[in-house]
Amino acid sequence: MTGCQSQTNAHGQRRAQSAVELTLVISLLLLLLTAMVEFGVLLNTYISVQDAARTGAREASVADPIVNPSLFFNPDYGVPKIVNNALQPLTLNTTCANPATDPCDDIVICVYSVRSGQTPVRLYNVSVYGNRTTQFTPAQIGARLDPAAPNTGLVSIEIFYSYRQLLNLPWMDPFENAGGLIPFRVFAIMPLSAAEPTPTPRP
Repeated sequence: MTGCQSQTNAHGQRRAQSAVELTLVISLLLLLLTAMVEFGVLLNTYISVQDAARTGAREASVADPIVNPSLFFNPDYGVPKIVNNALQPLTLNTTCANPATDPCDDIVICVYSVRSGQTPVRLYNVSVYGNRTTQFTPAQIGARLDPAAPNTGLVSIEIFYSYRQLLNLPWMDPFENAGGLIPFRVFAIMPLSAAEPTPTPRP
């Protein structure tokens, strides 16, 4: 009788151990699955915002902000409109309850005139919604260029976007700002012939 009880106890212990192991494995698999889903959506969003910045920069590179800046920077039909159209179905959150701790989204467009071998001159620095400012200095833009390159013009488009979690995973909290969003910034820089410095005419 004692032998039967020992076998029963051992069998019960093995079943309990298997149940604990299964619970641990399922928990780990669920953690990995949710992480894959969340990071997959985040990465897809990042790529979409990056593509929108590139689209806007490509369109801006064939426009002329010098002759008609009010058209170039107009949010309703200028370069910002092109960027917003390229972002769809994503939308920018341009109004925040507390901009000091939860900065709003924005599009920042800068135009530079670059004389060969010199620090670029920033001609325009436009925050479309007035929430952010460019993260580039003219010296940082110049460091990306070949000093021996000829005179040129440049346009940069920076998009500040805040991502809201799909699954609201608690271990993603350290990456969030005060508004519960994960902020990131993307940019694209393209040549802009309209901003190229022109030779100074002789008297």
